[in-house]
Amino acid sequence: MSEAEIGADAVPLLPKPLTVAEMRSLPAFAEEQVAVRLHESIAPAQAADPAFWTLCHAFWMRSFVFGGDLGAVFFDGPKADNGEARTRNFLRRTGGLRRVRGNISPLTDCPVSTAWWRYRVALEASDEAARHDDRLTTAEAHEALRQPTVWENLALWSIRRVTSLSAPRARAAVIAVLARHTQVPSGTKATQRVQSVMRSVARVGHANSYFDVPWLQLIAAAEQGLADAEFATSTSEDNAHAADTDTSHS
Repeated sequence: MSEAEIGADAVPLLPKPLTVAEMRSLPAFAEEQVAVRLHESIAPAQAADPAFWTLCHAFWMRSFVFGGDLGAVFFDGPKADNGEARTRNFLRRTGGLRRVRGNISPLTDCPVSTAWWRYRVALEASDEAARHDDRLTTAEAHEALRQPTVWENLALWSIRRVTSLSAPRARAAVIAVLARHTQVPSGTKATQRVQSVMRSVARVGHANSYFDVPWLQLIAAAEQGLADAEFATSTSEDNAHAADTDTSHS
């Protein structure tokens, strides 16, 4: 057996060909199909390695999984106006740039690896909630994580800023509370909400092991973080309104 054949045997199959539009922004159903198909075939250590995903993409390209217009899938983009930017897009979308972006790259830069990680985290959060007789389906967790602000902040904070949020119980509490409340898709307010919830849960872990903290206490901390964000936003809006009123009266 040749090296190429050995490599091909190590690469999991995608469920169906993916279009240019799907690769630029995987719809929920396509992301779930990809993640479910790949979930059992890939170990977390592999999924954390950009080189593994690059190998996978090389074989998928050879199998025309992404169609014939690879430039539109991997090179093009709103800021891809020169060779350097297009090359950067290609490297990020086929596995990630760990040297530039660090360990967060496979979680956020490559659409297929992002799908794998997001589904895995949703599955873990659902299982963790179930262990505490709380209801959080994988679909509900996945929907919450698909909010761009939620996923980007949770991935970034868990790896770079507040590593205690990598603890399954802490992360599950954050996701469970965010899944129960309507999320603002993007913008400053959305970021403040998500970060306030994570910050509140992280404080609990500063003085205690998460394994010793009751589940309901973590949920209460996450809810408090959400309430704090809402209060801060309301106060800011009231102050801005008062300033506008003062200006109009002067």
